[in-house]
Amino acid sequence: MDRIKKEAMVERIKEIFSTSMAAIVIDYKGLEANETVTLRKELQKVPSKIKVVKNTLAKIAVQGTPFEEISNEFVHTRALVFTESDPVGQAKAITEFAKKNEKLKIASGILVTGGKVSMLDAAQLEALAKLPSKEELISKLLFLLNAPITQLVRTIHEVPASFVRTLSAITESKQ
Repeated sequence: MDRIKKEAMVERIKEIFSTSMAAIVIDYKGLEANETVTLRKELQKVPSKIKVVKNTLAKIAVQGTPFEEISNEFVHTRALVFTESDPVGQAKAITEFAKKNEKLKIASGILVTGGKVSMLDAAQLEALAKLPSKEELISKLLFLLNAPITQLVRTIHEVPASFVRTLSAITESKQ
């Protein structure tokens, strides 16, 4: 690869790092081509992508980005899995695939939230994968917000219902 192509590749990788919300570095040594295709398809279901990068170019591209802490992870046969929107979905997809395929190893990850950068090891990524999805969290929040109003309506409705039951009991006792 000549210098111009390398510089262009570094710029593409740097753009990935500057726009991503989370990244996971995986060791894909031993994966067959069809397994890699399956992994790519699983990652497409969640808004996430995988990119095999040359380690030296990745180390150069990561400089000056929030992901600078993972530069020492680019050794051997490593690939970068990144997302711009759903780190939980990405972590779930990678950990599920790693459980099915022992050849895939999770090296580390990094999460950028609110300007704060957090390095994650494999155990922390697995814990992130166990979190509920964004849709589940929203539905739980809506349920919690709706609960007091529902309880108020039931309480208000109980007063006339109790009155009607009392009148019904009086009617039955007089007959």
